[in-house]
Amino acid sequence: MGYLKPGLAELNYLRHLILMYGHDKDSWTERDLRYYVTHIGKDDVPDGWFYDSFLFLNSKARSGNDFQADVNLGTTMNGEGDFYAVCSPNPAHVDDWRDLVTLYLGEDGYIDRLETSVQRAAKELNTTIPFKRNVVLAIPYPHITQAQFGRIPGIPKNLNFSVLKQSLHDATQNRLNAARWFVQECLRLWESKNYRHLHLLGFYWIYETVSRSWDVDDHVLLKELKRTVNQSGRKMFWIPFFATYNFHLLDDYQSYYFDAAFLQPNYMFYTGGDDNLIRASEEASKRNAGIELEYFLRLDEPIRTVADRKQRFRNYLNKGIELGYMKESACAHFQGMNALPQMYHHQDPVERQFYDDIYEFVKGTYIHKDDQTITGKGKSRME
Repeated sequence: MGYLKPGLAELNYLRHLILMYGHDKDSWTERDLRYYVTHIGKDDVPDGWFYDSFLFLNSKARSGNDFQADVNLGTTMNGEGDFYAVCSPNPAHVDDWRDLVTLYLGEDGYIDRLETSVQRAAKELNTTIPFKRNVVLAIPYPHITQAQFGRIPGIPKNLNFSVLKQSLHDATQNRLNAARWFVQECLRLWESKNYRHLHLLGFYWIYETVSRSWDVDDHVLLKELKRTVNQSGRKMFWIPFFATYNFHLLDDYQSYYFDAAFLQPNYMFYTGGDDNLIRASEEASKRNAGIELEYFLRLDEPIRTVADRKQRFRNYLNKGIELGYMKESACAHFQGMNALPQMYHHQDPVERQFYDDIYEFVKGTYIHKDDQTITGKGKSRME
């Protein structure tokens, strides 16, 4: 079957999707965005288009409540011993969801700034973009711990996402109603904007797996939500973590839940050899999925691979040539929060080099580099 192909017309020519994590109104300034919209060369001058697609997602609301699905209460990563994930005990409510729509699409929100950044880049590069830059918006997870979500227009009662005093069917319907309302609010605001340089490609399922049990049914929710999103002319996106269960969920996934998926190798976060990276590429290519490349400067996670993260990222780039995903696959890119501006201005020459290497990878012109590339004399601020 092969990887999810880059440049498909039905995905508005998406090739590289960058994950844009935010927290509040100040998360993405126009100054930050320019390092993603264009490659910044010498003397802080842009010299080419960079990412073609942007996935905006906030894991937490400004209130401190969670948009992400699960919270790790343990002290290790998944599969490393003391790992204990639970559905968030502080789930976001309707006001948080409404606030997120405003952060995305309100006046001077993330997307307004992206539009301005692309418009300015076209003038600086003295060229037009080859196609509109894609935008994907994350839908908050409708937590099954949320019994008091609040009211949305058209439904004159509080939405209860839990099975407390109601059936699983009713809980799922309430969760679906909230997700549909969020999508419709985003669509309504998008249509009012008339962006010249941006295309709303679709929406993202923020949970990195799909759950079904006595008290949750993501399967039915996603089947119906995909229908709603597709009827609007948009697509559903997903980036599952590395697990056999998720491999099977990717089997014929486009017929059920999502239109495009990118498999996480999770090679950046776990000790061991290249097995996950190789296996992920194999599983993705069997199922018409893309690959996610992972890197970070700093993360608030119990990660054991911090010391060799640079070598692991070098392997990600090199394996893109060896395993074919640099040119043959659409790719997603996880870099933590606001990494590229920091990498461009980094004191460590290796981090600075990675900024250019990522750009070459995105262009498909990256050339294999050996381990000597990692032995720069500069010292990372993380170390």
